[in-house]
Amino acid sequence: MNRALPVLLLGLILIGAGCARKVAGPVDLVPLAQDAGAYHGLEDDARLMDEGRQAVAWEDFLKHHFDPWERGGAETPAEDAFWGLKTFAGKRLFGENTLPGDPAWLDAMAEASRVDDYPSLNRRAIAVVDTSMRVLPSIRPAFYDPALPGEGFPFDYMQNSLVLGGTPLLAVHESADKAWVLVESRFTYGWVPATDLAWVDDEFAHAYRSGLYAAVTKDRVPVVDEGGVFRFEASIGSLLPLAGEGSKGGWTVLVAARGADGEAVLRRARIPRDDAEIAPVRATAGNFARLANRMLGQPYGWGGLYHNRDCSATTMDLMAAFGIFLPRNSSQQAKVGWVVPLEGEQGTAKKARLMAEGVPFLTLVRKPGHIMLYIGRTGGPSGDEPVVLHTIWGLRTKVGDVVGRAIIGRTVITTLEPGADLETLDRPDGVLINAVRSFNTLP
Repeated sequence: MNRALPVLLLGLILIGAGCARKVAGPVDLVPLAQDAGAYHGLEDDARLMDEGRQAVAWEDFLKHHFDPWERGGAETPAEDAFWGLKTFAGKRLFGENTLPGDPAWLDAMAEASRVDDYPSLNRRAIAVVDTSMRVLPSIRPAFYDPALPGEGFPFDYMQNSLVLGGTPLLAVHESADKAWVLVESRFTYGWVPATDLAWVDDEFAHAYRSGLYAAVTKDRVPVVDEGGVFRFEASIGSLLPLAGEGSKGGWTVLVAARGADGEAVLRRARIPRDDAEIAPVRATAGNFARLANRMLGQPYGWGGLYHNRDCSATTMDLMAAFGIFLPRNSSQQAKVGWVVPLEGEQGTAKKARLMAEGVPFLTLVRKPGHIMLYIGRTGGPSGDEPVVLHTIWGLRTKVGDVVGRAIIGRTVITTLEPGADLETLDRPDGVLINAVRSFNTLP
């Protein structure tokens, strides 16, 4: 199985999507109608994948989803598992107070990580809450110098990815104080708090793999079990085993809770019928637009910070609802499916080829450090500008020698030249289309 590299590695070379300093602009950076259904020019019930292709994709997705429970041991080499210790060695890191951190902190992290004992675990697990995968076993953030353009909040380089409640995991290592566990999931790996997971035995695994699943179709859906205990918030991208459909039309799903000794125990919970559908959701233009619209406007979340999404989390979660597997980071996502390289082509040629060969909602557009979803054209099928949905922090600006960012900071619909009328936009580096290197069509 192809293992995704940590999402944060790509952030270190982020050009247009990452930023820190805000520069006010005289124009609206997001002038297009924020409606994902306004650009594809298709009937809402038009299938973007036929039933056979979607069934194959769904089978592949489930294989990846439950793969952590099928592995014979850790698949992540030690050099990758502890990449943060090497990458940040000798670097000047800053804390949440914007002041330089103690250089001895990284030595403490190396000791806590028990590198020489890796892997120390080989145990199936499951996330019992939404939790953050961290690069090192600590909740403490680490920023580069906030005074530099493209650095500081929200780019906490210890944040790797959000893991949704109910995600199957393989625990492969334990911190010295046993407070943190290094886990592998279907999409990446990292450290999570030990209390955020539970240990899975054969009986639990068999019951949890029910064969019928609910795809959550809204964000921030409270999941409360039949005993009245709140478990976590499900979101688009969440997949929960179905246990039945109640008389009032709601869904009964299975959720994992942590028992007294850390073992996973099953609980039943209810989800309103309008908040989930039987997975996978039918791959129609209308369904893609409906779920995408529910993501629009949400704040940017580097590595899933504050349970928000970055660019690759948006595409990964949206595709998961339709049973299409994507890795976690943008460079790996750009290799899935049919890839069209655009190296060396000019912006006009890139756009023409994308509009001629791209499929709305199934084609990803990639620039280094950033991924976007092609959703159609301005003005519909006869339009002359491709339109993308993406989660972006901002656009590179330059005033004299001062480099900054015009911050967008949310999930939006734009052309591939947002901010084109912005006087302070750094040309050519601040224009997205100039850095587009490829597009690829799923699955």
